[in-house]
Amino acid sequence: MLAPVARQALSELNTHLLLDSGAVSETGLKRSADGGMSAAWELSWPEQRNVRVPPVLLHAYFGAGFHHPHLRGATVGDWPLNVFSVQDATDQLAILRAIATSDMHNLVFQSDFRIIPAVTRGSTAG
Repeated sequence: MLAPVARQALSELNTHLLLDSGAVSETGLKRSADGGMSAAWELSWPEQRNVRVPPVLLHAYFGAGFHHPHLRGATVGDWPLNVFSVQDATDQLAILRAIATSDMHNLVFQSDFRIIPAVTRGSTAG
């Protein structure tokens, strides 16, 4: 249920900040080593790969001993995740946007602003 919402959040960043130069990939739902479940979505682009910083990451996981699942980014810590319906998943869009943009912000500080095409090439997105 969360996959389309995660893809939307990353696609928005790709469109507006990366000027459609990025690519979204996903793992699909996987069983983790502890018997829990996880899924991850990544947004990578040429400038990010060139400076060797990690891609923007949205990671949903539910450890076997957890009371509820969590979300996190590559550079952003844990957020609670409670999804029981498609509407619940859709309601996570604002959180997924916050995690993805926070990751993007932190990646700029790991390298510099030139990894963002909208900054270096100018944005025509409105």
